[in-house]
Amino acid sequence: MINENEVSVLKEMCSGLSIMIVEDEINLANEYRELAQYFFTDITVVNDAKSALEKYKTKYFDIIYTDINMEYMNGVELIRKIKNQNPKQAFIVISASNDSNHLLDLLKLKISTFILKPFQINEFIDATAEQIAILQQAKKMDDTSKQLKIELKEVNKEKKTQEEMLIQQSKLAQAGKMISMIAHQWRQPLSSITTQIAVLKIRLDLDYYDNSESPFEMLSSDLYDSFDKIEKSAIFMSDTINNFRNFYRPNNLIKVFNLRESIDRVLEILMLGQNNIVIEQDYLLSENIMIESYESELQQVFMSLLNNARDALIENSIDNPMIKIMTSTNHNSVNISILDNAGGIPKEIINDIFLPYFSTKNEKNGTGLGLHMAKTIIEEHMNGSLNVSNSKQSKGACFTIKIPTEKEENV
Repeated sequence: MINENEVSVLKEMCSGLSIMIVEDEINLANEYRELAQYFFTDITVVNDAKSALEKYKTKYFDIIYTDINMEYMNGVELIRKIKNQNPKQAFIVISASNDSNHLLDLLKLKISTFILKPFQINEFIDATAEQIAILQQAKKMDDTSKQLKIELKEVNKEKKTQEEMLIQQSKLAQAGKMISMIAHQWRQPLSSITTQIAVLKIRLDLDYYDNSESPFEMLSSDLYDSFDKIEKSAIFMSDTINNFRNFYRPNNLIKVFNLRESIDRVLEILMLGQNNIVIEQDYLLSENIMIESYESELQQVFMSLLNNARDALIENSIDNPMIKIMTSTNHNSVNISILDNAGGIPKEIINDIFLPYFSTKNEKNGTGLGLHMAKTIIEEHMNGSLNVSNSKQSKGACFTIKIPTEKEENV
């Protein structure tokens, strides 16, 4: 006996769904159509598997009802071919009781809903409701997955924005030191310029040239000599600015650059020789290691690591302070090690130094962003690794960078 409530519920569940019925016996196919019309409005009926495949090329079906024993191509082969195109396609198999020899094949194809011939309408309702419930659950899971992907994309976007802000904040945190370095580099050439001008002015005030035998020639000689020295000082000051200006400019462009030249530019900016620090550079295998990546960001990492090494050497009053830079290639990657002889990092904090806002420089207004952003840049932006250890050989810290020589896409 038909339960009108079940029919009503199934009609509501079937609303908007599209089905295809595959049955080679025409009379049965017509009966299935009449039954399906109680519930579905979009019904396609075909009488062989080949026609079903042709229809499937041009139309989407939520559920396919198919017989098993058909001429030319049986239902199992039809299901296999469609599953190869769309593994998620839903099927309900209408089979005779003697089709059990196909059961194992159907289970391998993940077919679990069957209607045995001859069947009653209640069996059709139950099988259809079961399959629609599976479809609805799958759709719900798919919608949830899509929403999670959207939310994850937004989180990653926000994270990237925050990282870019932190990178710039980290750069600005070093601005004070950089300005001090520029001021230090400019002090001598500015002093030279003012000295040259002062000497000329004093000589003019004291009538130095008027009292000479050849005042014009002597004045011309002094002027040209002073101009030459002033010009050299101005060029030096201009070169100093050129070394610094790109460091603070946001730059996310991927480029191919020479690793040694990039490191040398950072060393020129830092002027570690002013602190009597000896720089040892050991370039194994090749001095012309070329890298395709973010040069500006990699230079910021070098800046942070070298600045930390210098600070440690100065704070610990190390005799014969030394920083050693070692590079080598390995297949499609490059290893860069920066070592010092400042005594190393205490064991109780060595595992924390890459944490954001962790700093041992409170008295010097340390931000605790330098090493954290260095690790973020190397590992998340450049698909590499940044690790630290204490070196017995150098008697100090050893920071090791490994990055691919060619830009890899983040997964």
